[in-house]
Amino acid sequence: MDRHERTARQYLAALRSAIGADLPLYIIAALYVIGGYMLMAGMEQTAFGTLNAYYFAWSINFGIAAPIFVAVIGFSHITIRLNRRRALAYRAMFAPARVARFAAGTILLLTALLLFTTMFSSIKSTFPLASGFLFDVAQADIDKAIHLGTDPWRYLYAIAQHPIVLRVVEFNYNVVWFILCYFTLYWVVTSPRADQFRLRYVLTWMLSWVIIGNLIAGTWLSAGPAFYGLVTGDTERFGEQLAFLGITAGERNSAHNLQAYLWDLYETGNVGIGSGISAFPSIHVAMVVLNALFIGELSHRLGALMWCYVAFIIMSSVYLGWHYAIDGYVSVVAVLVIYWALRKLLPKIAMRANAAVTEPVTNAT
Repeated sequence: MDRHERTARQYLAALRSAIGADLPLYIIAALYVIGGYMLMAGMEQTAFGTLNAYYFAWSINFGIAAPIFVAVIGFSHITIRLNRRRALAYRAMFAPARVARFAAGTILLLTALLLFTTMFSSIKSTFPLASGFLFDVAQADIDKAIHLGTDPWRYLYAIAQHPIVLRVVEFNYNVVWFILCYFTLYWVVTSPRADQFRLRYVLTWMLSWVIIGNLIAGTWLSAGPAFYGLVTGDTERFGEQLAFLGITAGERNSAHNLQAYLWDLYETGNVGIGSGISAFPSIHVAMVVLNALFIGELSHRLGALMWCYVAFIIMSSVYLGWHYAIDGYVSVVAVLVIYWALRKLLPKIAMRANAAVTEPVTNAT
């Protein structure tokens, strides 16, 4: 066996090991996709109508943009920060375990997690078909009651109703949030540094979408303040807020534009990226809570900053008319429950699995 063949076998063995470590994630994604497909088929709905759009977006972001960004950061770090042992650092960057993890993570993103996300969007689009948006009035009233008899957006507008503030909040909510949340997911599935918590992170990510975005949202379906007048007939309650949001109509990252886009998809029965309207609870908040919890495990200071960002996203979701404040509060609680449940259960499951494997060996000896 020559050196090149031996090297190739090392890379292939590392790749098989990395993909094998992700097997539980493939199984969970497959079960969700199969269950979703059966649900959609029973409702005579198209299950993968947005697959092409999502595949294009994910291929660009996770197949091109993110790898280039990571490569630039890696090479820059080695070139600028390391005066010595650069050759060793470059070899480590292309070591079998590192390359295999990158390849396995990319495959996971562009197969199982892509299908998972596409199915989530499809299921979410079917929610109003059963009985419509029944809980907006109740949720808005609860929101008002727990905020001392005032709709919480009025507090925010009393101190920050300004076009510049609106543009900053829109950019953060519609751009920075996506970069932060999805690049974190990318790093977790492609970096060997995340080996100790990758399975737990991605399972928390997936369960958050399913439990918060499907089960709870579908049970207590609401459209949110932006669509309150359209689904209840009461156009006055949030009319002043929507009029203010309308000042960025036609501009890039405008909340008004995105809300009009979603309502048009809903009215026409079409599907697209992000299609499906449901306010309660907030997935936007859920994803930043997820990252605050896991980043807090790595660094208490960064974790504290992330919790500040969680508060900012909750306020932003209210400010932009996407959510009632309780949508964010419930998401925080739900993600905490999922996170702590997996943190307790996964080690026990792993211990029992190891015991089941070693027991026959012990008996045999």
